[in-house]
Amino acid sequence: NGSQYATGHYHLLSHFFPEIFAKSGECRFYNCTHTHEPGCAVLEAVEQDEISESRYVSYLSMMEESGKYR
Repeated sequence: NGSQYATGHYHLLSHFFPEIFAKSGECRFYNCTHTHEPGCAVLEAVEQDEISESRYVSYLSMMEESGKYR
Protein backbone atom coordinates (compact mmCIF):
# COMPACT_ATOMS: atom_id res chain seq x y z
CA ASN A 1 0.00 0.00 0.00
CA GLY A 2 1.38 3.39 -0.96
CA SER A 3 0.61 5.11 2.33
CA GLN A 4 2.51 2.43 4.25
CA TYR A 5 5.51 3.02 1.96
CA ALA A 6 5.32 6.78 2.48
CA THR A 7 4.99 6.35 6.24
CA GLY A 8 7.93 3.94 6.33
CA HIS A 9 10.04 6.25 4.17
CA TYR A 10 9.11 9.19 6.43
CA HIS A 11 10.38 7.29 9.47
CA LEU A 12 13.53 6.28 7.59
CA LEU A 13 14.25 9.94 6.84
CA SER A 14 14.04 10.71 10.55
CA HIS A 15 17.42 8.99 10.94
CA PHE A 16 18.98 11.36 8.40
CA PHE A 17 17.30 14.56 9.62
CA PRO A 18 17.01 14.25 13.42
CA GLU A 19 16.87 18.03 13.92
CA ILE A 20 13.80 18.26 11.68
CA PHE A 21 12.02 15.39 13.37
CA ALA A 22 12.83 16.73 16.82
CA LYS A 23 10.98 19.94 15.92
CA SER A 24 8.14 18.18 14.08
CA GLY A 25 6.54 17.17 17.38
CA GLU A 26 5.90 20.84 18.08
CA CYS A 27 3.86 21.45 14.90
CA ARG A 28 0.24 22.50 15.29
CA PHE A 29 -1.03 19.64 13.11
CA TYR A 30 -0.08 16.01 13.68
CA ASN A 31 0.09 15.35 9.93
CA CYS A 32 2.11 18.46 9.10
CA THR A 33 4.17 18.10 5.91
CA HIS A 34 6.52 20.96 6.94
CA THR A 35 5.96 22.69 3.61
CA HIS A 36 3.17 25.26 4.07
CA GLU A 37 1.00 24.63 7.14
CA PRO A 38 0.35 27.37 9.68
CA GLY A 39 1.93 26.59 13.02
CA CYS A 40 4.70 24.45 11.53
CA ALA A 41 7.55 24.37 14.05
CA VAL A 42 9.99 23.13 11.40
CA LEU A 43 9.37 26.11 9.10
CA GLU A 44 9.67 28.46 12.07
CA ALA A 45 12.99 26.84 13.05
CA VAL A 46 14.33 27.25 9.50
CA GLU A 47 13.28 30.92 9.49
CA GLN A 48 15.04 31.46 12.84
CA ASP A 49 18.21 29.63 11.68
CA GLU A 50 17.71 26.85 14.23
CA ILE A 51 17.63 24.40 11.31
CA SER A 52 19.96 24.94 8.36
CA GLU A 53 18.11 25.96 5.20
CA SER A 54 20.33 23.63 3.14
CA ARG A 55 19.36 20.69 5.39
CA TYR A 56 15.69 21.60 5.04
CA VAL A 57 16.00 21.76 1.24
CA SER A 58 17.69 18.34 1.25
CA TYR A 59 14.85 16.98 3.39
CA LEU A 60 12.24 18.34 0.95
CA SER A 61 14.12 16.86 -1.99
CA MET A 62 14.19 13.41 -0.40
CA MET A 63 10.50 13.64 0.50
CA GLU A 64 9.62 14.56 -3.09
CA GLU A 65 11.69 11.64 -4.40
CA SER A 66 9.78 9.31 -2.08
CA GLY A 67 6.53 10.35 -3.75
CA LYS A 68 5.11 11.81 -0.56
CA TYR A 69 4.05 15.06 -2.27
CA ARG A 70 3.11 13.78 -5.74
